Amino acid sequence: MRFNPAEIKERAKKDFESTWKETASLVDGEGRKFVMPKREGKKHLLTTYSERVRNILLDMGFDEVMLKPVWDEQHVKLQYGPEAPAILDRLYYLATLPRPDIGLSDEKKKLIKRRIKDFNKFKKLQDILKDYKRGKIEAGEDFTEALVTGLNIKTEDAYFLINDVFSELKEVKPEPSTLTLVSHLTTAWFPTLQAIQGKRDLPVMLFTLGWRFRREQREDPTHMRVHYNLSMVVMDKDFTIADGKYITEEFFKRMGYSKIEFRKKPSAPAYYAPGTNYEVFVKHPKQGWIEVTEIGMYSPVALANYDIVYPVFNSGPGLGRMVMISEGIDDVREVHFPELYTELTLSDEKIAAMIDIDKKPKTPAGKEIAEAIVKTCEKYGNAPSPCRFEAWRGKIRGNDAVAYVVEEEENTKLCGPAFLNEIIVYQGDVIGLPQTKKFDEIRSKGVHTSIRFIDGFAALAAHEIERGEKTTKIKIAEALSDVNVKIGAIALRYIQSNNKKIDIRGPVFTTVKVE
Repeated sequence: MRFNPAEIKERAKKDFESTWKETASLVDGEGRKFVMPKREGKKHLLTTYSERVRNILLDMGFDEVMLKPVWDEQHVKLQYGPEAPAILDRLYYLATLPRPDIGLSDEKKKLIKRRIKDFNKFKKLQDILKDYKRGKIEAGEDFTEALVTGLNIKTEDAYFLINDVFSELKEVKPEPSTLTLVSHLTTAWFPTLQAIQGKRDLPVMLFTLGWRFRREQREDPTHMRVHYNLSMVVMDKDFTIADGKYITEEFFKRMGYSKIEFRKKPSAPAYYAPGTNYEVFVKHPKQGWIEVTEIGMYSPVALANYDIVYPVFNSGPGLGRMVMISEGIDDVREVHFPELYTELTLSDEKIAAMIDIDKKPKTPAGKEIAEAIVKTCEKYGNAPSPCRFEAWRGKIRGNDAVAYVVEEEENTKLCGPAFLNEIIVYQGDVIGLPQTKKFDEIRSKGVHTSIRFIDGFAALAAHEIERGEKTTKIKIAEALSDVNVKIGAIALRYIQSNNKKIDIRGPVFTTVKVE
């Protein structure tokens, strides 16, 4: 069932509660109607590449871990030292809403009584509000549920209390904390390595795939506030940056990049040891040298703040960057959130796959009739009229029947000249092409659907015969529906929004009768 959003929104503005309850009938019901589609689901590109990366690193001896995404700002200060004030500027700080004291004035009690006529549980309500303030009741839906169950009221009445009576809830302002979302996975690596030091044998080789949150001033094809990334660390006795380069080369070779170049950064983050910070580039056959990661050895000064006694190597390959390189995508937003940022593009092959005959016969006899009509028209379509050809004889709906292809008018032919036109997709256009040399180029370069006008009409005729109809005819075709052909809504929207055309025109003039 399709909704009417404009109507629903307008009704909800006038009366939210009634609209909320009444529109429930649109999605409620006893009978199951959904049927699982006969297709395999599609993976996200990041998932596809994550699995490839995961298999490579596991094969290299790395263990996968999950890193906490929330850490106190103190960790940034411990890792970056004097550079920390500048780094803190790129972080997202977490804030929470304080829970206000909510009193029950006489005015509020009158509001409640006006809405809920027989309400008398003000003591219980006050206890619930106190528990909410003290944190004994979680926020959100738990608070709503506590009101509904504790006061034995309707859900919509609880909404009224929250939205109309307890005005204090609307006036609360967020209060910031020192907790932050990780803008760089390094923030989480230091305390994680500190926690496992001495609990695992060396070398400790770990990798993670996770979200990074960075306070970008804007989002564009190369900048995102949230993106999914890969990071790896190696902690081992006597490990040096030369070992890190070796691991980096091995990883990218297994990813399919044969040419790798290391370029030393003139200025390194304070958590890296001076002289060990490199940008890594790979050679792309079309785009040239492209940066894919930054590597370095964690500074012993930063490690000492966590009492880590062994060298640690870090690399953060840009997972999104690798997807962009390999898939030829120019916008990093399309990699992560294609549903939001990717324009609909359909190849001729995809459009053709969305074109099909609409009404089809369901019975074995009906399918025989459709096939017989097509064969009769192929054989006698150019026969001069008036004429009449038997196409099929048998039983339909339990009765003997004979299906004929007929043309009763004089000085014409059994079928019109367009009956063998085939539907072809060419450069986004859907065209019904006649069998003439004029359209040889389109026919050779376009995508064939293998559906001709007569194929669609024959299926319709057989379908109608199954339903008891005696005559089915077609005259001039002007649209897909005239030849009993349908196109998927997505393909239709793509064609219309890109100023493409559906050109299905031609005289078909074919009639099927049953006696």
